[in-house]
Amino acid sequence: MAVDFFEAQDQAKSLSRKLVLLYGLAVAGLVLGVYLVALVAFGVTGVQEPGAQPMGLFNPGLFVVVALGMGVLIGGGASFRTAQLRKGGAAVAELLGGRRVDPGSTDPKEQMLLNVVEEMAIASGVPVPEVFVMDRESGINAFAAGHTLNDAAVAVTRGALDAFTRDELQGVMAHEFSHILNGDMRLNVRLMGLLFGILLLTVVGRGIVRGSFYSGAGRGRRSGGKEGGGQIVLIGFALVVLGYLGVLAGRLIQAAVSRQREFLADAAAVQFTRNPDGIANALKRIGGADDGSRLDDHHAEEASHLFFARGTRKAVSGLTSTHPPLAERIRRVEPDWDGNFEIPPARRRRAPSRRGSGEPSRSGPGMPGGFPGMPGMPGGTAGGMGVLMGTILASAGTLGAGQVEEARRLLSAIPDATRTRLRTPEGAMEGVLALVLPSEPDARKRAMAAITRRLGERPARGAVELQPLLAGVGAEARLPLLELALPALRSLPRERGAALRDLIAELLGDEAHGGRVRPFGFALYHLVRRNLPPGVEPDPASRRGGSTPLSRLLPESGVLLSLLAWSGAGTESGRGDPEAARRAEAAFRVGAARLPGEGKGLRLLPEGGTGLEAVDGALSRLEGAANSARREFLAAAAAVVEADGRIDQAEAELLRAVAEALEVPIPPIRIERHGGEQPGENPALPGRDDVKASTDDEEGGAGPNG
Repeated sequence: MAVDFFEAQDQAKSLSRKLVLLYGLAVAGLVLGVYLVALVAFGVTGVQEPGAQPMGLFNPGLFVVVALGMGVLIGGGASFRTAQLRKGGAAVAELLGGRRVDPGSTDPKEQMLLNVVEEMAIASGVPVPEVFVMDRESGINAFAAGHTLNDAAVAVTRGALDAFTRDELQGVMAHEFSHILNGDMRLNVRLMGLLFGILLLTVVGRGIVRGSFYSGAGRGRRSGGKEGGGQIVLIGFALVVLGYLGVLAGRLIQAAVSRQREFLADAAAVQFTRNPDGIANALKRIGGADDGSRLDDHHAEEASHLFFARGTRKAVSGLTSTHPPLAERIRRVEPDWDGNFEIPPARRRRAPSRRGSGEPSRSGPGMPGGFPGMPGMPGGTAGGMGVLMGTILASAGTLGAGQVEEARRLLSAIPDATRTRLRTPEGAMEGVLALVLPSEPDARKRAMAAITRRLGERPARGAVELQPLLAGVGAEARLPLLELALPALRSLPRERGAALRDLIAELLGDEAHGGRVRPFGFALYHLVRRNLPPGVEPDPASRRGGSTPLSRLLPESGVLLSLLAWSGAGTESGRGDPEAARRAEAAFRVGAARLPGEGKGLRLLPEGGTGLEAVDGALSRLEGAANSARREFLAAAAAVVEADGRIDQAEAELLRAVAEALEVPIPPIRIERHGGEQPGENPALPGRDDVKASTDDEEGGAGPNG
């Protein structure tokens, strides 16, 4: 049975808890081992007060000293490494010698890497990760790391970048995005911190032994050990030996966690790209390369479980290998492989979503727009799961070849110069402002004055220049365009990031309709806040409880359901429309009925009660919800949107923004209109062939940019 996104996240959390338990048992074994060595050293060798009773097998004082010392050493080491990596995937990449790829790089391989990563991110609905290259590494390898979807980074070695074709690079990136979508990244970074604590034991042991001999402790030992030098040396040796045993235990844990998930990620890469040759040929290149997948960085061993392929020299045994053998991985995706690592001459391959390939589209009829490859929606029945609701839950955390091709088409519509500009901090800021700049003359004049006052004239001019370029891409591209710009915002100076946040709040407050924030405005504000420079906003990790049931978050749920209800009620003509209020109330009740206790006690907030501050605060508190609670809430939110049998692009954007804030990636949803419909009208709800998935047959699929 297929595992959906929410189940995969729960499995990753369960595995993480088991990992901590195994780590705790390993540490307990190390404490016991050091205690026994200390007992022998200080008991058997007679370093005690004259006339004292010989030490028994259990000495409480000695045990407490050893346990505290080991706790400080191992716990401190683990905490140090965890704190060092707290910045997310970028910190891991920099630790391993990675260089952030310059958005304006003239290296065609680096531009190809940026394009592939952006396509994968937009197709899957995750924020675009930061991209790194490890220039000093000639081995062929790659990894993804991070604590959350918002601080993820991907990195490739220079050897991989030089060796891979676009198809091979896409296969490897699909493998890494599988790790991102399945919750493996957080587990892997946590494992790095825990193993560093054990590794530190060996380092300290070596230092004790060297220090003892250099200070003359060795001579003290030979003269009878009266000063206890021999005991210190013995304990130092014990720390070295036990530390290595602890590292071995850690490697076994590391390998057990990593191997099976590598098979799953390989299979996902084939599913995502519908091209087994990409991932298979990438693995063959590793097998045929002189340096294989080996990394020379001295941190490679502790991070070996992160990599696409084994990053260290050959493991002591198969039990400690963090990756399955290359041959086995290749045969899993290419069963008739002949065992030869040589790759046949490259042949031009048609994009998998084109009909010329002879492979049917994975798009189902009656999908809510959506990109090709998004799961088909089950038909809605009275009292059953609705069409949109089923699609939202089924598509979470998915990535299909059709979606990747559609993302490539969308991005190819953006001029290369504009795309490069959006990857820079100032250009990203101007792009964000262009997306929120009002079209009404008086409001636009006030907005330009506010931008100039807070940020200066250049960002104001840049926003005006970018607005027509971004507007020409289409309404369904607004959120993907925003996601394209978000990573660069993290590199803004802190004071500039804070000014941008306050400016957006001011602009949205100025355009607020009846006290209610507009859906896309809210989506933009919340996503920008989550991607500002460190220190501007509270650390998201401090809110990431991940265990609060939805029954304790009903007021917050009510705020967001109210926003969705008013957004779909057709109140653009002004407040006080009784028919709009009736529609909003009916939609709210449909969604509230799916909350715990059927939402009893919840009331639709007045339209003025869904302002920016109220909505953003509610969503921030919902970020601490358990996985099951997030699923329940998104089902209720989708029920509100489809309650009237109609959906528009703004509602789809708002749903995706809410889901992304809850770290539930939803592929882009595109609403296709009938030719006679006006932009302000809502098309009929999908499921009646009114809203269709786009395909490369309908709109010529553009090739990749770079």
